[in-house]
Amino acid sequence: MDPAEVVEIQPKTSYLSPEELIELRHKDFEVPAGGLKRTQNEGSAAELQELHGALDALRAQLSVPRIERLAGRALATWNKDQQVAEVLRKDGKFENFGHSKQGKLFLEYYEALFLLEVGRLQLEYCGTIVSIEQAYVLLLGESESERFTHYLVYSALSRAGYIVVRHQAVQEAPVPITSADCVWAVLKEKLGNKPVPSKIKESPLFTAAEKRMEDLKQLIIGQKNQSPLEPGPEKASGFHFDTRKRRAQSESKGQSATKRGRVVFAGTSLVDQLQMESPYGKFQEIFQKFDIVRLDTKNYSMDNSPPDSSLQIIFDLHLHNEGFKKRSPKGPTFNVIILPPQAAFPTHDEIFTIQSQQHVNNAQLLVISVSESKQIQAFLYFIS
Repeated sequence: MDPAEVVEIQPKTSYLSPEELIELRHKDFEVPAGGLKRTQNEGSAAELQELHGALDALRAQLSVPRIERLAGRALATWNKDQQVAEVLRKDGKFENFGHSKQGKLFLEYYEALFLLEVGRLQLEYCGTIVSIEQAYVLLLGESESERFTHYLVYSALSRAGYIVVRHQAVQEAPVPITSADCVWAVLKEKLGNKPVPSKIKESPLFTAAEKRMEDLKQLIIGQKNQSPLEPGPEKASGFHFDTRKRRAQSESKGQSATKRGRVVFAGTSLVDQLQMESPYGKFQEIFQKFDIVRLDTKNYSMDNSPPDSSLQIIFDLHLHNEGFKKRSPKGPTFNVIILPPQAAFPTHDEIFTIQSQQHVNNAQLLVISVSESKQIQAFLYFIS
């Protein structure tokens, strides 16, 4: 072959020009408006036409070519047995996602799916790259469960700018129980009809305080049952009366006849002296006419059965401007309770029980209800 006839063949390149990169990088697609939302399946021609139009718009939106920087994604593999995603390569900031265990970073199912949706994670399973559609089935499950509801709330709150982490009950530092705490607990139980906390009831000082209060009660009852004319034992009461004669003081002119005729017997207490007067008798007669109902303490006990599983705190919400740190987080701004579809809203007593049993900080409760149509409604509860 003649060297002059040799033609240089240039390989076909697959690189895009800068103009094409910019155009495909910021490619926008406007979805046509569908009008009012239909609530019932009519099966009419207009409804079928709207359905086909929505499907065509979705195909056109998915068929638009896009470019992304592959190096900007983190790499993780899904562990089906532990139901977590192990991060193999990090890219970008992960201070608000995942939890560390034995030097490795793991993502919960809702964190992995959220990062996959926003294009920050490449998830693999059994050596194969998982698409978003496959990730919904793999991470959330094929059957209906609360996972989809939790992820729906997590995604909405994360996109709104909150730092959403898994709820962790705050463990209070142990405080030593004193004798005064036991005495006040007994008084609140007897007078205020409030249950005694379990940590005070288990203290060895509680038995001694309860016995001492019972002895004082029996002593007071014994003094009450004695006749006013019979002096009580001086050793039991601890009082010593002066037996010396005193000169009678001159009565003032403005003193009423009732006060002049009042006789104070030795050895009687102030309560016994007041019970001898006629106003006390009238008051006791009126008081006995009231219908007094004693509250049941077991309904307000904080040591009984735990609250309903549907009222558990799922997430803790933090604000970005509060300096959140995953290693040493501050108290959350909100605690999130997620209600499944058609679930009743919690009452005041149920919310109080949740806060008491889970040792929640002074954070406001955010109760989020998810309807069957996957609409989210949030209600803020604050108990001072």
